[in-house]
Amino acid sequence: MQRLERQRALISLVERQGDLTLEEACRVFAISPATARRDFVEIVSRGGAQKTWGGLRSHGGAAAAQGDMVPSGLRETLRVAEKEQIARAACALVSDGDVITIDGGTTTLCMAPHLANRRVRILTNSLLIAHRIDRLRTTPGGAEVFMTGGLLYPASGLLVGPQAVENLSHYHARWAFLSCSGLDAEGPTNTNQLVVEGERAMIRNAEKAVVLADESKWGKRDMVRLCGWDEVAMLISDGPPPEECRSSVAARVELRCVSAGDPK
Repeated sequence: MQRLERQRALISLVERQGDLTLEEACRVFAISPATARRDFVEIVSRGGAQKTWGGLRSHGGAAAAQGDMVPSGLRETLRVAEKEQIARAACALVSDGDVITIDGGTTTLCMAPHLANRRVRILTNSLLIAHRIDRLRTTPGGAEVFMTGGLLYPASGLLVGPQAVENLSHYHARWAFLSCSGLDAEGPTNTNQLVVEGERAMIRNAEKAVVLADESKWGKRDMVRLCGWDEVAMLISDGPPPEECRSSVAARVELRCVSAGDPK
């Protein structure tokens, strides 16, 4: 396993467990204590986790308690292959000439390369998505990008607040592609009220709303309810709901499962 791949896996393990000791990292990844220490130092320096005595601790507990989100730079390193396949499946729904809204998030960000040179119009609240599409667009007939405007939310690249919501109300879209931080039997949730207000405006002004979320989001319930399952047309994920959620989700929304091993 290469160094960066191993460090992504370490971060993912810390996020799942909440903390990780040096001894456990050595055992799970078959590495020496010196290698583990170097990995821990690099992960902490990039903001991937907090340093503890003899190990690492997830940012998740503190962030959730404050109703805040983990920085986008960290989230981009997690479950990369899964997010890419989910994004590909979402882009396959889009036809040339469509107007679509794309919510900011690390999974929706993966849609950018597949849309940059498509004849579509994109309204987004994400500076990161807009910048990536602009950078990747190589043909005159490529995607047109419209920004919502609003307040730039720290460490997220998201535009939020009343101006963003008001601007969204003036547009009609065929599809709204949404991110979230948690999934349960009732629907998706997210970390912040300001973010959710923009997402709800996207749902109201689109013909169909699609939630993009990898299976690590199941069983997490964040501070704010984004919507109920009956308010979205489809959930695209890389795995089915857990048993306790399966029947209620299947009865209310179309579930499309993809695999990181699917052909490109």
